[in-house]
Amino acid sequence: MSGSGTKGGIMKYYTKEIWNEEGYQRTAGIKARDDVDAILEKNGFRALEICVPSEDRSSQNPLQKVLYHVKLSRIWESCLSSLGKGDEVIIQFPIVNHSVLLAGSVSKARKRGAKIFLLVHDLEILRAAMRGTTSARERVRLRLEEESLLKNCDGVIVHNRSMKKKLASMGIPASKMTVLGIFDYLAPGTGYARTGRELPVVIAGALVRHKAGYAYDLPGNTDFNLYGVGYDGEEKENVRYLGSFPPAELPQVMEGSFGLVWDGESTKTCSGTYGEYLRINNPHKVSLYLASGMPVIIWREAALAEFITKNSCGITVASLDEIHDRINAMTPEEYETLRLGTEKIAERLRKGMYTKRAVGRAISNGES
Repeated sequence: MSGSGTKGGIMKYYTKEIWNEEGYQRTAGIKARDDVDAILEKNGFRALEICVPSEDRSSQNPLQKVLYHVKLSRIWESCLSSLGKGDEVIIQFPIVNHSVLLAGSVSKARKRGAKIFLLVHDLEILRAAMRGTTSARERVRLRLEEESLLKNCDGVIVHNRSMKKKLASMGIPASKMTVLGIFDYLAPGTGYARTGRELPVVIAGALVRHKAGYAYDLPGNTDFNLYGVGYDGEEKENVRYLGSFPPAELPQVMEGSFGLVWDGESTKTCSGTYGEYLRINNPHKVSLYLASGMPVIIWREAALAEFITKNSCGITVASLDEIHDRINAMTPEEYETLRLGTEKIAERLRKGMYTKRAVGRAISNGES
């Protein structure tokens, strides 16, 4: 990927949706997208700005919702109309304001010879498959919004090999998918979080009960520091809630021995839709911890468990009840090995290496 913005006359773009949602700035979701924008910009891609209308669709009647989808489709078609043959576009997926008509807009651009690539952040269609209670109407909507676009593009950047395998089983050609590996996490300055084997375990991210029920029933023999939005539990002797911070500030304010990557209601295993999703998802909090210089503790069956083990930047557990004994049995030398392994990954994450590499591979694959 060059920094010129062109490649033999071919233009390189990324779509940038201009929008704002109050309160969203204190979750990792928007940082993940902003970081991709910054990495692409640095590597020669130009922004195609899409001004997304801010409307509350939950209060709209069926006709109003259809008209809104049409409006979104026209906005995207207008934005993509400037693309010519061979131009390359990265779309962060899903788009902020979902639309069942986006696949049609992309199809028109591809017919003019443009190359469209999706960089996946989240896939509701995969979570819906896990729930088993998704209505027929919802399944149709997800096929139109997500599956049709995944099939109707030139390449898809997926989180990991588990996600690639799952999507291939749903009919997405494996040949058009490129594995990201892990999300980058751009962080200003050179400071890292305060870490040490004797410090509490950190839990950062959304702490609402329906997603992180486990955080309200933590083992009493391990100390925890909690950072994030939505926490309404009582402080205990071993559990401290330290508030929420913008994602860019967290690497400097967190203090802990390990960052915990867990989801669902149970401390015994990762359960429910959110817990099961860890089998195929790359949680952005993994990148937060590692970019902060903090080794991680992750569910043994999570998709990223292999990455953590291979790169010596954390440990895996089957249950949160294992944490106390695992840390206590760890020698200072063993912890230092994990800390050094974490710093190696942190340097890559802070430079945007994984995104840059995956985008380059996806485009090369789409040209072959």
